[in-house]
Amino acid sequence: MATGSFQVGQRFVCGETSFRLYRPVGDGAWVVEDLGTGSFREEDQASLLHRWSCGELRFYEGADIAPRPSAKSVALASAVEDAYRQSYPDALWKRAVAKLFFVRKLAAVPSSETAMSPLIEESWQQAVKLPDWPMVRPPHFTTVARWIRDYRKAGEDIRALIDRHTDKGNRESRLGELMETIADDVIETVYMTLERRTAQEVLETLRGRVAQQNLGRLASEKLPRPSFNYVKRRISEIPVYDRCVARYGKRLADIKFRAAGLGMPAEKLLARASIDHCRLDLMVVDEESRLPLGRPWLTLILDERSRYVLGFYIGFEEPSAVSVGRAVSQALMPKTELLTAHPQVVNAWDAWGIFSTLVADNGLELHGTALEHAIERFGIKLQFCPRKKPWYKGKLERFFRTFNNRLLDGIPGKTFSSVMDKGDYNPSKHAVVTLSTLREITLIWIVDIYHQKNHRALGRSPAEVWEEEIHGVDRWLPASALETDSAFSRKETRCLTHKGIEFDCLFYNSPELARIREFHGAEIDVEVRVADDDIGSIVVVAPGGRQLVKVPALEREYAEGMTRWQHKVCKRYKRRIQDDESRDISLFVAREKIRELISKDMQLTKRDSRKRQARFIEAPEAARSSEGRMGMAPSMPAASTAQEDAIRASDYLPQEDAVPVFASRRINSLAGGQA
Repeated sequence: MATGSFQVGQRFVCGETSFRLYRPVGDGAWVVEDLGTGSFREEDQASLLHRWSCGELRFYEGADIAPRPSAKSVALASAVEDAYRQSYPDALWKRAVAKLFFVRKLAAVPSSETAMSPLIEESWQQAVKLPDWPMVRPPHFTTVARWIRDYRKAGEDIRALIDRHTDKGNRESRLGELMETIADDVIETVYMTLERRTAQEVLETLRGRVAQQNLGRLASEKLPRPSFNYVKRRISEIPVYDRCVARYGKRLADIKFRAAGLGMPAEKLLARASIDHCRLDLMVVDEESRLPLGRPWLTLILDERSRYVLGFYIGFEEPSAVSVGRAVSQALMPKTELLTAHPQVVNAWDAWGIFSTLVADNGLELHGTALEHAIERFGIKLQFCPRKKPWYKGKLERFFRTFNNRLLDGIPGKTFSSVMDKGDYNPSKHAVVTLSTLREITLIWIVDIYHQKNHRALGRSPAEVWEEEIHGVDRWLPASALETDSAFSRKETRCLTHKGIEFDCLFYNSPELARIREFHGAEIDVEVRVADDDIGSIVVVAPGGRQLVKVPALEREYAEGMTRWQHKVCKRYKRRIQDDESRDISLFVAREKIRELISKDMQLTKRDSRKRQARFIEAPEAARSSEGRMGMAPSMPAASTAQEDAIRASDYLPQEDAVPVFASRRINSLAGGQA
């Protein structure tokens, strides 16, 4: 291999200048000759060693080899190019070993035909008797001399004897520079575009351009007709990444050619957690009608150190502050009540406590006030990933892939990402799993299967990592569950009077508010925290900020368990009825009437409409446990007017979160009346 030493005559390069060790002068110093100028100077050996360690100094391969003007010989260039190659094809390696046999036999022989030819013949007679000898005839003496020279120049590195077939052949274009210029221009304007035109179209355009160039040329000066192989070769010379950027866009190219790594390390448990949303590859059905509702969303928080799931939420709620708040709240709080409600879960789920950093994408729902308040209250650092780069949360993305492939694969109603994979399978017709069942089997799979199974990246199961390392982590909880409700909510200011607090057409009051008024004044402005996932109560911050009071809605039967989106739908329905009939109805009656219409309309609407209907009747776990069906009241009010019966469920459920107010007379037209 290439070596160097501190001895007289050793040549080396420092920077761009060649030197030679002339003589030692004692005390670890050397007189060094500058081979370019012929001048001498004294250098300390420790200084030379330091430059060698920093990569500034490199030795020539052999003390008696004079430097080339280019500072690189052919053999040295080949050896440097192959410095990190660890394997070669067997045929090439066997030929290199055969060459080395002759090099060692004749290394000390003068490079002349008289001296070398007899020895080559003698060595050949010995070599042909060896098994698997690769050569079919003895080499010429000049060939052996060249092998010896290359071997020495490479510092006795056998890789200098490897046949380099890639260096063979013509390196210049036979068609000339003008043809290359025209071809490159055509490729740039035709092939390297987002329309992704084919190489055949490039060839046709190129031939047309060449024919146009040949119109004014003599027969001897005409450009040759390009072939399809020529076009393919010119295209292949363009870096694949550049081709992908030009034809598919930079974002897709960055995704395709990204370099995978370990990502940001988490030093301990609860140091870094990731949150993201995923639409599940499973069609769920209604609890009673068994009609398909659509694909629900999964919002999940994962500890990046242990891959331990901290909390999740499954529902038809689109990615929003509601789904984020429910998932984060579950991640912070102990899971005792949840596991008690699901006795089928065998193992423990010891995930609770405040995490230091929450890694999220740039979704609008993650820029809202809910997470901002949580960060302010608990000191959680929110770290956003770059836009449209999901691999920055690679651990969570892999979890979603594992979840869809292992848990949902094989369940009736599973959807497919490809039409070819789907075939004749219709997920809507085969769906049998309800939303409540999906939540339960997801909980069982996470706690009893995913947490217990050995993780390839960890070498252990997530549960083992958590149990071994959690004892060394200081875990913190909010001061109370009320603190959590207050943290994941929006901050508003309202006036506190004898009526209580009015917010979004609902009144909230309690004896605690009366005592606050007695102490601070009859009418005062107070800070309130409202949560979009449950409008059944609000949290009032007393003046001074030292007291939190949870205040229920006066219409508790209506508001408990209702989300802000469901409340907007009820207000919209109530407003339309009152505008058309001048009949005052309560929000509770509006809600129950909407649910009754949904039960009638389920079998008439499309799946997209049924998904919005399911989102309306969906309620939190606490509210659902007290009702016979997920969010559905056990009894319905009596049917009202024929105009109300004529209203379709899809008419009042909005396409988006926004709830527009339609012209009130539209109800009459729906009932067959005149506007």
